[in-house]
Amino acid sequence: MEIRLAFERYFLQSGSKRAALYDSLRDAVRSGQLKEGERLPSSRSLAELYGISRGTVTQVYDMLYAEGYIQGERGSGTYVSQRIPYPSARPERVEQPSELLSTWFNRLDELKADKEGPPPFAPESQQAGRTFGQQLFQSGQTDFRLFPVKEWKVALHAAVRECMQENLPDGYREIPGSGLFRLREAVAAMLYMERGIAASPEEIVMTSGSKQGLALLFQILAEPGRRIVLEYPCYGGIREAASVTGAELIQAAVDECGAIPGNWDAAIAALTPNRQFPTGTVLSAGRRKEWLAWAERRGAIIIEDDYDSEFRYSGRLGEPLKAMDRNGRVIYLGSFSRTMYSGLRIGYAVVPSWMAPRLAQAKAFYEPYASGQLEQMALARFIAEGSYAKHLRRMKRQYKRKLAALHRGLDELEGTPFRFRPSDAGLHQYAEWTGSSADYDRLLQSCRKGGVAWHDGSSYFAGEPGGNKDKRFALFGFAHLEEEEIAQGMQAVAEQWSGIAGNGEDSRQA
Repeated sequence: MEIRLAFERYFLQSGSKRAALYDSLRDAVRSGQLKEGERLPSSRSLAELYGISRGTVTQVYDMLYAEGYIQGERGSGTYVSQRIPYPSARPERVEQPSELLSTWFNRLDELKADKEGPPPFAPESQQAGRTFGQQLFQSGQTDFRLFPVKEWKVALHAAVRECMQENLPDGYREIPGSGLFRLREAVAAMLYMERGIAASPEEIVMTSGSKQGLALLFQILAEPGRRIVLEYPCYGGIREAASVTGAELIQAAVDECGAIPGNWDAAIAALTPNRQFPTGTVLSAGRRKEWLAWAERRGAIIIEDDYDSEFRYSGRLGEPLKAMDRNGRVIYLGSFSRTMYSGLRIGYAVVPSWMAPRLAQAKAFYEPYASGQLEQMALARFIAEGSYAKHLRRMKRQYKRKLAALHRGLDELEGTPFRFRPSDAGLHQYAEWTGSSADYDRLLQSCRKGGVAWHDGSSYFAGEPGGNKDKRFALFGFAHLEEEEIAQGMQAVAEQWSGIAGNGEDSRQA
């Protein structure tokens, strides 16, 4: 069947074929041009009629379906819904195609690409020299197969509808630099319930990821001649953000109780207390009190990067420094990029009330116009309706099983010099290499050729005061893998090590 839509008019206005198809179909339904119960063309025929791809038509149909404009019947086709969500009379004002629609569709493409992801783990082959097609144990990855795409699409659809209103609801307006008030409200409630942090929305500034938050904070607080204390080893992004300020960097060594506090004359300390990166060590309660006392004594600020505290699979989370702080000395950083998906660049900083305007002003300088407003609106709804908490619970159940599989695999690496303390949190397992550097390098190179390599953590020890350049350790990522993939990957590592050890390579001679 053929239907006539105002496709060309909308396309001239927006320049986007997807937005034009969505607007013209929705307008035809709402005006009564397409009657309730009327059958719509197939995606193939509509794509041919307007010279667009079937994938684009399917995306538009999905959006209209979620909003209630159309409905599908298995084996029968797609029809205009019997329950139209708006009056069928033609609206007095024809809404202009929104740029946010194009943003939404682009994000949907990104979601689809992320969900399809890299090629699956290759099954074990009987042939010698098998390869796996990817660096299997790379850290920092999550399993997008667990992401609730349908629920997120509904939240995005609702955000698109609200953005098209002339008068946005209270709380859905972007405050320059600070972020959407409704989202800051949701984050404040979430932090109080889950982390015991009492903060008002006015003390929260939304950022485009935690790295932007770090850079802005260092820019405000640090300058050449001042000192910044960093954990050693530490996350490379923290070191980079601190280095560009021209401040002197001081290294705080990490032991089994976390970062060791000193009596440095410094203005800032950047810490990862609840799961030190990269070792996974939890800062002890006594050390937390010592760090807070140091900040008070020196008039310093502690930046608490709580990068993956959501992923704790047993036991109780340590009390955040921010929750213990009574003197406005702690800034708390969090991000949704790991718990949602990497393309969602939304983070937040919980700052003392005196700093919030300064941080918002600094962010507004680089982003005078709100970025990610649609995603912020959708995320606020996603959290408020409980979908985010449900998503976290599901991920933690799955990741707990995967971490257990990784521990079993590491336990079975008999004869290798890897030594690790089993952790109960995070997205990677830290394992120290106790053999020679030469053997480590040979094993890593061999495993990389087979596609089963891990993330080499040696770079995190750059600039060690003692000058020991031979420290080697691995970060085994697991969250993005299936349990069978983890077992097969560990078996492949064991085979590679067996081949190296069997060649008579004596690591003590390296």
